[in-house]
Parts: sequence; structure tokens; C-alpha cells
Amino acid sequence: MFLLLLLSNIQALSTGLDGGKDLCLGVQGKKTALFQISFVVSGFQEDNIEMKFYSPRKTLLKSSIKQKEGNYKEIMTDDGQYEVCFKSLDKYYKLISFNFDFVEENDLALAETMDQMAEDMKQAYRSLKSIQNNQHYQNDRENEHQRMLESTEKKLWWCSAGKMGALIVICISQIYMLTGYFKGKSFGPNV
Repeated sequence: MFLLLLLSNIQALSTGLDGGKDLCLGVQGKKTALFQISFVVSGFQEDNIEMKFYSPRKTLLKSSIKQKEGNYKEIMTDDGQYEVCFKSLDKYYKLISFNFDFVEENDLALAETMDQMAEDMKQAYRSLKSIQNNQHYQNDRENEHQRMLESTEKKLWWCSAGKMGALIVICISQIYMLTGYFKGKSFGPNV
């Protein structure tokens, strides 16, 4: 059974496949367009399926056997009809759901631009993360310096208070000693 599909945009279809039969779908493609096919097979022994993707020259581009689902991308090299064929490898009926997606060259350029933009965004994120880490480091360093400064100020205050106390004690003791030394002596004229 050959089924011809001419798809210009995204198409998603489901169809049945009798046991031991082939189902081929023709897809009109343009050179340099990106073609993507996604498929899922359901039914009894759903992995007994073969998928083949052919170019307009009938050369095999992709193939999968015994996979109940797949997702393949291929950049088309020729203008013309590409074929996607499914074949049941046993006698059981299967339901095949598939999605064709075409991305034109202009859209590929947009995708490349988006990829470049995504890479630039990653680089900007890494730069911002580095700046944020440096800011956290600077903040932590400033907090540590602030703590050390407060500790040093307290130590200097206690040292200053101790020195002032020592000077006061020395002054008082000198005054006491000098007044005791001169207490019994008279400094008037001796007659």
C-alpha cells in the first residue's frame, strides 16, 4: 500500500498497519530544509516494526528496526519526494502515530541565531554568576574586617583605660609620697 502525502507544514497523523504489510508515505521536500519525523507504534508486540527513510534518489537515509518510537532529523539534500516507510514484522495489527516537521532554511538561520543567542545568554549567566560570587566574597570580607575593627577598638579602649588607670595611680602615689616627705618639714625662715 502506497500513500502519497504532500506536506508543506507540520502534520501529525495516525494510521493502522496490518500485520506483514508496508505503509509508505511520500513527502515533498526542498533542498537544505530540515526534516524531522517522530513516530510511536502501539498495539500487540509494538516493537516489531521497521521504519525506513528514503531520499528522492531512493537511497536509504535512516533506518530503525524493532523500535516502538523514534525521533529522527535529516537535512534534505535534494528537491523532490522523500519516502518514509513502515513495515510490520509480524502478523499483528499496529497503530502508527507520526509527526512530520519541516524547517525551511530561513527558519534554520533563525534557529542558528537562537542557538547563538542561547550561548550568549549562558555566557552572560556565567559572567553574572561570577560577579555575584565576587560580591559575596567582598561582602564576607567586609564583614570580617568590620568584626576585626570592632574587636581591635575594644582592645584599644581597654588598653587606654588601663594606661589611664595606671597613670592616675602613679600620680596619686607620687602626690602621696611627696606630701609625706614634706609633711614634717618647715619651709619658713629659721630664726
